[in-house]
Amino acid sequence: MNSQTLPLPPSRPLPITESLRRLDAAQKPGLGVPAYTRWVNRRIARYLCAVAERAGATPSTVSVVSILVTFSGLASFLLLQQIPVAAGLVAAVLLALGYAFDSADGQLARLQGTSSRQGEWLDHTLDAVRMPAVHLTIAAAFLLQGHPLLAVAAAGFSALTSASFLSQNLGGLLRDRALAERVDVRRHQSWLLLPADPGVLCWTFVLWPLLPLFGLAYLALLVTNVLHFLLSASRRWRELGEGATS
Repeated sequence: MNSQTLPLPPSRPLPITESLRRLDAAQKPGLGVPAYTRWVNRRIARYLCAVAERAGATPSTVSVVSILVTFSGLASFLLLQQIPVAAGLVAAVLLALGYAFDSADGQLARLQGTSSRQGEWLDHTLDAVRMPAVHLTIAAAFLLQGHPLLAVAAAGFSALTSASFLSQNLGGLLRDRALAERVDVRRHQSWLLLPADPGVLCWTFVLWPLLPLFGLAYLALLVTNVLHFLLSASRRWRELGEGATS
């Protein structure tokens, strides 16, 4: 959760329109953020945030709602395997909604002026659970459908997401501690990062009824995420090396 805050007027909760106005005026920079997250997920999250503020919810409550919605989607995906169309569609909608709530908690913290280390810890801890769980669920579904090699690939994807999450967060912390300069982000990077965007994976589930097509799309995401991880790790390595010699 970002430490930037938006002071509230004495009266609370805010009207939804006022919450949206304040959120629109204080969005985090989008340069280098994957395209779906930047232009779709954050916009949906703004409305969820405004409704949560009106309901008197706290950012931590929204964080918990986010992971509950995500796991509801994963459970539905496995329980509905006999109805592939329903399994894919319900999972896609709930996973995308859970991802939007995951963005809404930080926005709510800024709106209410309640950003905290506790909230940031909770948010990151749940994120560390979310994406590996998605891939492990896909691995289980591949096994149920009789595709053990694809299940192994999904298990590898799960490990990759954990490594990427640790690399990004710990690497950024060490870089800031060393006062190292960030490597420049290019303007088109939002589109280049689209295959690594969690939102894209969420909507890939609609292809589940066409299992061969889903498998191809999933393997394509795996390959592009491996390449993204290698490039990102290389960038972090350069940043931390520069910090060590500065």
